[in-house]
Amino acid sequence: MATLRAPIVPSPVASLKNILFATDFSEASMKAFPYAASLAKKFGASVFACHIITPTSLATAAPQSAPYFYEAEYEAAAKELDNILHSPQLEGIKTKALLSSGILGDALQEEVNQNHIDLIVAGTHGRTGLRRLLLGSAVEGICRVATCPVLTVGPDQPSSRIKLDNILMPTDLSEESMRALPFVVGLAGAHGSKVTVLHVLPEETAGNPDTQKLSQPVYKNMVDIFEPRLAPLQAEFVIESGETVETILKVAHDRNADMIVLGVRDAFLPGVHVRTSVAYRIMAASHCPVVSCR
Repeated sequence: MATLRAPIVPSPVASLKNILFATDFSEASMKAFPYAASLAKKFGASVFACHIITPTSLATAAPQSAPYFYEAEYEAAAKELDNILHSPQLEGIKTKALLSSGILGDALQEEVNQNHIDLIVAGTHGRTGLRRLLLGSAVEGICRVATCPVLTVGPDQPSSRIKLDNILMPTDLSEESMRALPFVVGLAGAHGSKVTVLHVLPEETAGNPDTQKLSQPVYKNMVDIFEPRLAPLQAEFVIESGETVETILKVAHDRNADMIVLGVRDAFLPGVHVRTSVAYRIMAASHCPVVSCR
């Protein structure tokens, strides 16, 4: 007797009620601000502008002066946050300033938990030449402690006009990569985006003349898994061969992806060499913003 399989229902949609914009007020971190504002308007979310005052070497060298340094930095940061929250881009949006001090990871995690944050938005500090190697220590710290999705925006990514016509979702068909689905469904549904689901075969298959034939079962599996969950969105399924990061970035560039959304396994867990991970390398080198979903 044939076994009856339960029908696959569409993927749940991620809730975006509270967005945290993490900033140190640098030009690079402010590149991410328009994305936080745009997503908040689209989803009717609140924006929390967050700055963490961390221990400085100057205060450590002169501990007797630390209270004065802290007071001056606190007042300056409070003014900066107030300017951000009164930006025309946040008009009509519920906002709140979050200003605390301490170890970045610990303080940020507390703010995320207390304010029920659904998404963290942060700008990376890489520059041309180094951009493919470095996100910035603050963003690394954020990604290590974040329990919600993190949207990273590079310093050379466009921010004058935010559009999400094309979303790329790489997948290795693992349960971890599927964690990105609710976020993809929410974003694409709100923006009317096209979704490209990409699976990258091992690099050694690139020159194999039988790769296309051998990949047919994988393609069918992709469609069976994702098509019902992405319904009724416009979705395309692509299989490529090559080095994982290079291939994902190439497909994103060739298809003019406006955002890459990744399901992340263990790239930012304690003890993991972060900068060699697939997620980190994509976030550091992408031409468009990247969302990592733990």
